[in-house]
Amino acid sequence: MMTFDMNENLIMAMFQKENRLQTMNEIRGVIPFVKDDEEILPLINSTLEKMSEISDQDFLALDLEPYKQEPVEG
Repeated sequence: MMTFDMNENLIMAMFQKENRLQTMNEIRGVIPFVKDDEEILPLINSTLEKMSEISDQDFLALDLEPYKQEPVEG
């Protein structure tokens, strides 16, 4: 089983959809907005790379709930 670090889990939780491929597509959607960020872009790339190496079943087995953040009320 692939090991994801805390920040990678946060990325997946933030963009989590019904399955692994939809989640990966959501994450890819932010790349144009962070392409110049020297911290976030490598994190997104490593997350996507690891996600591409796991099965859909392994993705569904991940417990991302602790990494989900409450919406900020304004």
